[in-house]
Amino acid sequence: METANRFVFKKITPNNQAPAVKPIKDYLMMQNAVLNSLEQVISKEYMALKDRHFELLQGISTEKSDLMLKLQSNDQKLKLHPEVQTLKTKYSAEVLIIKDKMKKCHFRNEVNGRLITMCMQSSNKLQALLIEARDLVTCNKTYNCKGSASARAPLRVSVSA
Repeated sequence: METANRFVFKKITPNNQAPAVKPIKDYLMMQNAVLNSLEQVISKEYMALKDRHFELLQGISTEKSDLMLKLQSNDQKLKLHPEVQTLKTKYSAEVLIIKDKMKKCHFRNEVNGRLITMCMQSSNKLQALLIEARDLVTCNKTYNCKGSASARAPLRVSVSA
């Protein structure tokens, strides 16, 4: 197998020591904290959508993505933890709480997604109404390749016979 064109990533730690593995309880606490933060961000997103403060959505989206990456990273660390089997026994109550919070976040995120879709649909309807109103004045309506209507300014043709 040819290895000249392959990238190999090697984790470098001080003095080439193995990275320290935290207790599984710490990872569960981090997951809980990240989910609490995620709930707050999703609530902020909902309020921004509801109040039509669309300029806030980009920052909220970045914050939500960062939290999702942390959540995924912690989840991976939990899966690879040497004591992973204790999640089903010793820490089953904490895991159940985390899963419940995750379901709530997922549901609220879906609600926000539906709200975004509704906002986009209403914006498209408003645009269509404005185009239609403008078209009444211009009488020059054209369609693009997707079937969306657009009106052109009236032709200013001066004809002299």
